[in-house]
Amino acid sequence: MAASLDAFEMRLIDKMLSLYFAPALPESGIVSITDEEAHHAISVMRTKVGDSVLLTDGKGEWAEGYVREISKKSFEVEITKRGFQSEVLPRLVVIQALTKSDRIKETLELLTEAGADRIIPWQAQRSISQWQPDHNAKWSATLRAATKQSRRFRIAEIGQPFDLATATYLKSPKSKVILFHESATTKLSEYFKIGPGDEVEEIVIVIGPEGGITEAEQEGFRELGAQIAHLGEPVFRSAHAGVAALAAIQALLARW
Repeated sequence: MAASLDAFEMRLIDKMLSLYFAPALPESGIVSITDEEAHHAISVMRTKVGDSVLLTDGKGEWAEGYVREISKKSFEVEITKRGFQSEVLPRLVVIQALTKSDRIKETLELLTEAGADRIIPWQAQRSISQWQPDHNAKWSATLRAATKQSRRFRIAEIGQPFDLATATYLKSPKSKVILFHESATTKLSEYFKIGPGDEVEEIVIVIGPEGGITEAEQEGFRELGAQIAHLGEPVFRSAHAGVAALAAIQALLARW
């Protein structure tokens, strides 16, 4: 079984290498990369025989190796290093109100780069866009591409569309829920404290729509145990607030 690496060992991996997805990764030997991944490597990145690359299954398994053969629609990688990136607790979950359709791609890219583990779409009362049946596939494609760009070995999960009326699971003592609103009187840094004895498994941040979160929605989140906090004086767009919140939390967790 692949070894699980700690944070220091993960930093030793050459993140400058291009990353490609593979359905499965053997412990050693040769992996064949086909379809869109091969097209991107061969035609876009101009990958050559002998180049070093990173591979992942998107679920934490990863491998480093060199390209040993390239054909028209595939290439083969000889594995030289193999590992597993364990899930880090607390997980970072974002309940993201649907943004304008021309901004959602940017939103998902930023949340991926900032380390979101799970993203839950929320059609808030003042959301302009509506969740459509094909949105899951579109979100998945965007998250996959953003994961490659940011050299992550885990693709963020997409949760079921959020429903405030049935979100009683947020009351779990292992979850810390923070709703960001410009009218809040508590700063994130004042509220956010996790001690060594705390068993927090998830930090859930709630980002409202451009039109703002209604009073009823705020009250609903308060009843679920959410803390209302703000991110300083500037008011962020809905598409950008999540990345700012995640960056602040990553720093407060001493990950950054």
